[in-house]
Amino acid sequence: MYFSPDLQVNSFIQYDNDTRLLGANTRLRWTFHPLGDLFVVYNHNARDVGDRLTFDSNQLLVKLQYALRM
Repeated sequence: MYFSPDLQVNSFIQYDNDTRLLGANTRLRWTFHPLGDLFVVYNHNARDVGDRLTFDSNQLLVKLQYALRM
């Protein structure tokens, strides 16, 4: 989803039959400068135990990327 040319949000969900894991990933990208981006990524995993999903792991990442021109 693009809120503006400088702000984007992408998400996807996947299920693995072998390990019975459900994973979700959401990434926010903000281009605050032509040479700079800020990324915020959230990953969530849950395990299928038959009649319900149980928490497996969460991860929050923040990345700042900036190019220096000399």
